[in-house]
Amino acid sequence: MFGIGLTTDFYKIWYYVKRPKAYGVGVSLQLIIVPLVAWALTKIFVMNDIQALGVMIQGCSPGGSVSNVVIYWLDGVVDLSIALTTTTTVLALGTMPLWLLIFEKGNNLDSSLRIPFRDLAITLGSFLGPLLVGTFCSWVFKKKKETSQKIAKALIVLASVALLVTLIVNSIVQPISWTLTWQQGVIVAIMPPIIYLIGHLICMIPQLKLNSKVRRTVGIEIALQNVRICISVLTTTFLATRPRIYGQIVLFPILYYIFQIGYSILYGVVLHVGRRYGFIQLEEEEMIEDESEEKKKDENETKKDPEDGKENPAYEKEDKL
Repeated sequence: MFGIGLTTDFYKIWYYVKRPKAYGVGVSLQLIIVPLVAWALTKIFVMNDIQALGVMIQGCSPGGSVSNVVIYWLDGVVDLSIALTTTTTVLALGTMPLWLLIFEKGNNLDSSLRIPFRDLAITLGSFLGPLLVGTFCSWVFKKKKETSQKIAKALIVLASVALLVTLIVNSIVQPISWTLTWQQGVIVAIMPPIIYLIGHLICMIPQLKLNSKVRRTVGIEIALQNVRICISVLTTTFLATRPRIYGQIVLFPILYYIFQIGYSILYGVVLHVGRRYGFIQLEEEEMIEDESEEKKKDENETKKDPEDGKENPAYEKEDKL
């Protein structure tokens, strides 16, 4: 989360907040449509409560740092991706417990599967601190943006490695029996492309007037969810007290992460081949400037005489005063 914070730029987030079509669609899809898709898949494949709970926790998770990296390599709008990731991560502190509460009440879960919302709140809250600290550091050291980006990428890689090490150590220390049903295997394979297609098709609504680059960005952003948050929630909720349930759920987000990377590589190959042979054209990205720089430009243009473009003497007198 500290790494995501380092990549955050408030000016760029504010830019999309003022132009909310792509931003609003992305946030709404991530926090409303994706959990509904996850719930629908659990019903279509008639999953038991334990299996369905794992799918729902993953479906309620916000966007992750992986989406930012993938969108960068697939020539998407990185600034929009970072804005969506930061926003959904903060809002997930409320939406994730809300969706899981609805799921628990709607399915009449057995007492052994009841979600300890206090532990869930503590887990999600622990992500907010590093995110805000990273965002603050990004703002303070904005002149050293390249350095902060390198640090962010290194932290993201280290966090992924630490996650895998933690899973391996937990499986060794505790006698956990990992299981995966055919329903989980099918859903983990079809859920990312289904979510991507839904996001892409909604962004194609003519009234939104979103170009293909933005549509691709929103689709990838909502399809590549934060697996680390999902696994952290599972670990703090079930590992110590209910390891049997943990073993039946935890393989789903791990495989979901692997399929995310696999689909991203496949998409990259298709995009590269399509552009090479002329099937897909390059799109232009709208430039984003800091509000401070825009304000300076406006002031400079105001001080110039509209007829000859020279400095207006009236402003020179005001500056001297």
